[in-house]
Amino acid sequence: MTQSKGETVSYSENIRASAADGVGTITFNRPERRNALSPELFTALADRLDDWKHDDTVAAVVLTGGEDLFCAGLDLDLQSGFTEETRAGYSAICLRLYGTLLDYPKPTIAACAGPTLGGGCDIAVFSDIRIGAENAVFGFPQIKFGLTPYFSPLWKIVGLSQAKLLTFTGDRIDAAEALRIGLIDRLVPTGTVVETATKLARSIADTTTASAMINKEMALRSPAMDPISALSYETLAYREVIRRPDVNRRMQEAFARLRSRAGARA
Repeated sequence: MTQSKGETVSYSENIRASAADGVGTITFNRPERRNALSPELFTALADRLDDWKHDDTVAAVVLTGGEDLFCAGLDLDLQSGFTEETRAGYSAICLRLYGTLLDYPKPTIAACAGPTLGGGCDIAVFSDIRIGAENAVFGFPQIKFGLTPYFSPLWKIVGLSQAKLLTFTGDRIDAAEALRIGLIDRLVPTGTVVETATKLARSIADTTTASAMINKEMALRSPAMDPISALSYETLAYREVIRRPDVNRRMQEAFARLRSRAGARA
């Protein structure tokens, strides 16, 4: 992959991470295992997310496995060889990663292609926005052999009835059905999901990292409030940002552009 100007890239055995134009991109890097989840991959992913939390050059994060697959879920070799010790360790790193995603201070976008299953589907569900390619397949096949999914974030996205259908059966759905029930937010042609997600992330980054984080904080907190509390909280947030010099500067620049275009038409 060609490195673009201004892009910083780091590699590990399990992920590839890069940052450019305000967008951090994490690519799962176990294609020979269909990007199956391992403790090492979980740890590398959580570590990178933690690194970017307070990095002002990163306003939004894209999670992807590429254009052919997202993540096929838990590595079956690991699962079949669980001991009490490794099972406890895996549970701990799951809690760490999913907790990090659930309360992440910056917008996250899952760019889903091909298999997006089990823990891979969980990662997508714990992200803020999901872009799906036409070749994507979603589901929780682990349910077929007795394991449980993460139900709470799922039902808040697709509603109780559709979440029950997915988690009671373990059946898989294609990208068109995922769009219909609201599991993904946009459906794009195969081969374009990373580009689309990156373009969306750059649009978020154009608002500045500070604005992206304020809007993400409101999206995290407001849904848990009663309507009047949410109104008060969001009004206070507006009153705070309207005082900021950089916001006033951007507003004045926008007004100047509007006046310039109006003058050119006159």
